[in-house]
Amino acid sequence: MTTLSSCAFLPVEFNLSPLYRQRIAPDGRVAEVDALWPLIHWERHADEASDVRLRPLWRRVAAADGSKIRHEFVAPFGEARFDPTESVVRLLPLFYYREHLHDGVPGQWDRDWFFTPLIWGGSSVLGENYFAVFPIFGSIPQFLTYERFTWFLFPLFLRTKKGDTTGTHLFWPFTGWGGSDDPQRPYWWRILPFFGKSIVPGKSESYSLLWPFFHWGKDRLDTEYPRSSFQFFPVVGWKTGGAFVAWSFLWPFFRHAENSDLSEKGGPLEGGRYRYWDFPWPLLRWLDDDYSDKPLHQRWVTPFWQHTWTDRQDSTVLLYPLIWLRHYWNKMSDRRDTYVLPFFWRNTIRYKKKDKRGTFDMLEDDADFEEGIDDHWRLWPFADYRTTRNGDWRFRTLSPWPWDGTYATGIREAWDFAWTLWHDEGDARGNRRTRAFAHAWSSRNFAGQRYQSSVPFLFNYVADEDGGRTLRLLQFLPIHWSSDR
Repeated sequence: MTTLSSCAFLPVEFNLSPLYRQRIAPDGRVAEVDALWPLIHWERHADEASDVRLRPLWRRVAAADGSKIRHEFVAPFGEARFDPTESVVRLLPLFYYREHLHDGVPGQWDRDWFFTPLIWGGSSVLGENYFAVFPIFGSIPQFLTYERFTWFLFPLFLRTKKGDTTGTHLFWPFTGWGGSDDPQRPYWWRILPFFGKSIVPGKSESYSLLWPFFHWGKDRLDTEYPRSSFQFFPVVGWKTGGAFVAWSFLWPFFRHAENSDLSEKGGPLEGGRYRYWDFPWPLLRWLDDDYSDKPLHQRWVTPFWQHTWTDRQDSTVLLYPLIWLRHYWNKMSDRRDTYVLPFFWRNTIRYKKKDKRGTFDMLEDDADFEEGIDDHWRLWPFADYRTTRNGDWRFRTLSPWPWDGTYATGIREAWDFAWTLWHDEGDARGNRRTRAFAHAWSSRNFAGQRYQSSVPFLFNYVADEDGGRTLRLLQFLPIHWSSDR
């Protein structure tokens, strides 16, 4: 690559696309090469990482010092990445392997893998080795929400462990029991559909008979105002206790719950109101919850209008599920989303000034926010535009891949040749890069220090900040002049 960059016979933007194209950076080194577009591509990143692509099958990105290497195979399905602390190889849904340092300690590795979703295995420096063949047998640590998840001929036998509580199931989910050696800890058992119970000593009791039809129980037993409940599913049910009453009819269509003007003593918000109506769900809803520690209010006239608001968000839905208008705020920022599904969505984020951070107060005055805004809109599948508060921006058309961030890793690099007609991006310093489909037009502006552009086979043009200009006809025949003359 360095040899090519020293050859003055070739222009800095040599463009014979789709056969061959190369670009030389202002430092004189080759920065980008395409051969048999879109098949072969190489580029050097700003951090000196090397990026090689055999599109759309394979991509390799390697740090300049070789400490980090990532391969992508038919993105997003395959990946292999290696660094000093972790190695991951996957080809979903067939295979996955990961090894990583245990608590960051050099030389101590934990490993997990699966082959198809049915065969799993792994090992740990703590001795938590496991192997599983679903549904025949298996015993897996830290699976789902459990410390240990064990089965044999699932669903014939299943055992779970979480803390000091163990659950055992025969013919899951119909027969089972669970608890711990401590009689004050929760315990349960069931033989469905005949009978079941679950007890949290001193706090709650629940029972079922001829499941799922009959349910009854008590909760809040450790308070001054315990509650009792009964349900003949789905016909009718109720819950009462203290200042609280709730009932349902033909669940989930007709439901109501409320407390009196004065909440129970010791409640999260003593004196707060709770009022809830579904009549019928999901068409009409009225909910006011000022009682809990996370207040919530909802009004629904589905599908025409839905409104939800809390102390941290305000959301309106029109013609559900087509139009969504959402406003969120937190300690650091304020975000507004607009969705007109599936064709248009826009997200904007403003960041609070330092003296306004740390609270969940909703701010309306522009003076309370820092300059600049993160703004992203998409007119799917035709175009998307993004600008950041530091002045970076990007425009693309077409843009059919609907996700960004983690869900877009490797997608654009592997596949955008198939749909991108125009790509334009820049930053606040004045750097700008533009390219058309198959590099039919390509240009770069290096913050005013150099401008270069090309059309395959026809011409190449370079303008330097010292006034020098070069036009190469047919990519090889140079015409030089200076704008100062």
